[in-house]
Amino acid sequence: MLPPLRPTLILALISLCLAFEAAARELKFITIDVAPWAWRESGREWGVFPELVREMERRTGHAIRVSLEPFARVERELETGTQDCTIIIWDEARTAIVHRGAEVSPHVMGVIARRGIPLRRYDDLRPLTISVLRGAPIEPFFDVDQGLRKDFDTSYSIGLWKVARGRADAVAGAVTTIRHLAEREGLAEELGDELVLRQVPLVLQCSRRSPHLDLMPELNRVVEQMVADGTVASIKKKHGF
Repeated sequence: MLPPLRPTLILALISLCLAFEAAARELKFITIDVAPWAWRESGREWGVFPELVREMERRTGHAIRVSLEPFARVERELETGTQDCTIIIWDEARTAIVHRGAEVSPHVMGVIARRGIPLRRYDDLRPLTISVLRGAPIEPFFDVDQGLRKDFDTSYSIGLWKVARGRADAVAGAVTTIRHLAEREGLAEELGDELVLRQVPLVLQCSRRSPHLDLMPELNRVVEQMVADGTVASIKKKHGF
């Protein structure tokens, strides 16, 4: 039979539990709703982002709620402080609304043309109608190039179906994501040449209006650990990145 706990030990254990509860926070992370990065199915979030966040949650002890939204909604939620943090492509223009954190991984941005349309160099884009995700930066020169015909859409899926139906010639954005969506929607055979425009970093970013900015150094350390120990690479590989 174990001896009874002393009152001083009981008080110490209670204090320890209370300190842990005080230290743990409830955070809100948001990202774009697009597979394989993140999607919702059967009442649960799946993909690279939810897995990264679940691992961050495990390592920090903080409860993290995940929201998946269209790209434009992500920036609005961060600007108002409704959401605390995200992991998305870095854009210098976003420094007004977020603090830049640790880099998670590189991400390839480019343009994928309809099968049969040659795409070897930038000038091959000139005669094309290109579906572009509204509000998403792709490459600085491309983003401001008034000589290109761009259709601004709210999702890559819309762009892919435009290509399939001959209403667009190409889709611009995150090439791995675009090809993954094409596979899921049975449109992979519609796509052909790919022109890489740049590599950009996926970065942890936290709203300047978040009440939990004091946790950012801790979140950065955890992301850096996950990169260093191969966790990020393993999760990305699992989902085809």
